[in-house]
Amino acid sequence: FQRGYIIQMTNPKAALAWIAIISLGLQEGAPLWVGAVIVLGTFALSIIIHLLYAVAFSTPVMVRIYGKARRGIQVVLGTFFALAGLRLLTSRT
Repeated sequence: FQRGYIIQMTNPKAALAWIAIISLGLQEGAPLWVGAVIVLGTFALSIIIHLLYAVAFSTPVMVRIYGKARRGIQVVLGTFFALAGLRLLTSRT
């Protein structure tokens, strides 16, 4: 649990995702409850998604499938996040 927590908290993709969620959902002058809903909603989604990942990826079949597809998945996600970051850097507010 501790190792997973440390990895998640130092993951730059997680930080970028939070920045994107907050910038889209929390506009200037938004009531306090909007921020609370965003934080609590993303917390609940994170818990549910990570529990589903743990269950799914703990099966021998998924371990084998993911082991074979890991490199391709990382390339696709890395490209997506690089393009999303570039878009954030070049966008005008």
